[in-house]
Amino acid sequence: MHPQVASTLNELGGIALTRGRFDEAEALSKRVLVIYRTVYGGKHYLIGTALSNLASVYMAQQLYARAQPLFREAIGIYTETQGAEHLNTGIARIKLGRALLRQHRYAEAVGETHAGYQILTKQTDPGVSWLVAARKDLVAAYDSLKQPEKAAKFRVELADTAGKVANDAKRK
Repeated sequence: MHPQVASTLNELGGIALTRGRFDEAEALSKRVLVIYRTVYGGKHYLIGTALSNLASVYMAQQLYARAQPLFREAIGIYTETQGAEHLNTGIARIKLGRALLRQHRYAEAVGETHAGYQILTKQTDPGVSWLVAARKDLVAAYDSLKQPEKAAKFRVELADTAGKVANDAKRK
């Protein structure tokens, strides 16, 4: 199969996921992964994308332990093909952090989420949705670890970002 077919199937999988059609989203995501593995063989960033998208289907179904190894594999592929500081690597680390957080593995969640947060803060606007999600997850993890001073830092960033976004919206 041609990689463009996989790209189209990937989009359809995203739509199915958004609509809560998890079985369809999972089947499409698995097809995309098979096509990319067949076309690209070993390591290619699109295989990482397919893995991450399949893991996102599992996250939506609250199958966090099932999502976790897929995010880890995606991180490995992104790191190898695009670099440890690439945005895809950072986003996948934030996603892995969320999977760990949902499993109450707070210390591990902090490690992954903070690593992804660090990558994205160097390259994106503070209001980017993945950074906002990372801050919220870090607050939850630090609160669970009984480290309120660390949680407070990210609460302040969340408030600052929300205020900036509101002000920017008023100016438009």
